[in-house]
Amino acid sequence: MPRRKLFIPVALVSVAAALLGACTSLDDFQRQVIFRPSKDSSRTPAEYQAKFDDVWLNVADANVGNGKLHAWWIPATQGGVNDANAPAALYLHGAGYGISANLPRIMKLRDAGFSVLAIDYRGFGRSDGELPSETSAYEDAQTAWAELARRAPNSKRFIYGHSLGGAIAMDLAQSPSAQNAAGLVVESSFTSVREMQQFTAYNWIPLGVVQTQYFDSLAKVPKLCMPTLFIHGSADYRIPTEVAKKLFAAAPEPKRWLLVQGARHVDIPTRYTSEWSAALNDLKSLAALPRAACARV
Repeated sequence: MPRRKLFIPVALVSVAAALLGACTSLDDFQRQVIFRPSKDSSRTPAEYQAKFDDVWLNVADANVGNGKLHAWWIPATQGGVNDANAPAALYLHGAGYGISANLPRIMKLRDAGFSVLAIDYRGFGRSDGELPSETSAYEDAQTAWAELARRAPNSKRFIYGHSLGGAIAMDLAQSPSAQNAAGLVVESSFTSVREMQQFTAYNWIPLGVVQTQYFDSLAKVPKLCMPTLFIHGSADYRIPTEVAKKLFAAAPEPKRWLLVQGARHVDIPTRYTSEWSAALNDLKSLAALPRAACARV
């Protein structure tokens, strides 16, 4: 075969390989920027003299690989005895910090009367894996939701997501498996990666066809079929209030909106506990009301 004829397919293969490598790198880059996973596991509920179990859940994903999720199960207690009928919440943390760094927030949820299952997505804390993806985080939440039902079968079960965890919580809440959820809490969350890009140092990058991580909550929130509480801080320096208000506006009733004056991105449960607790109690009251059949799923 003449050299020139051979060169054409070789060149095409080389270009294809380069493009594939670039796409893989872009995917990894997006996942790293969005999740910023941390392997810190230095704190546990023992710091608060709380009863808890270390929980290990099997989960599989083609992108991240088979592995185990690490979680804490922190049961609500009454008179020093586990309260099997207390409401239970699945806590889904945000980017950059796993359940170890979220411990004070998680314990506030327990103090509000909830039994709590708090998970580290794969790539965080003691969970397996190194770099999460949108798909793997959704799978991790589904696995944890099934575990919460197993551990608290007689309880009203809620989903609580903070920041990026709010996007993961909304995906779970609109899925068929979570239609038995009593309610959803979305704290300090956003509409989509595409919209949030404009508020970051990467706003010059044209995502277009190279985007692999979407977290398009604005498309999912209209499908919710449960009472939903949206919480945001007026001084949130990461996610503007007007972004969170778009989620609230798109959500169906019943829903509640709490804007905490002066609160920032991470401090609402710990610094503004009374307002936060009152809003949670309001959500519990909504969850106790009869619910009409939902045809949105």
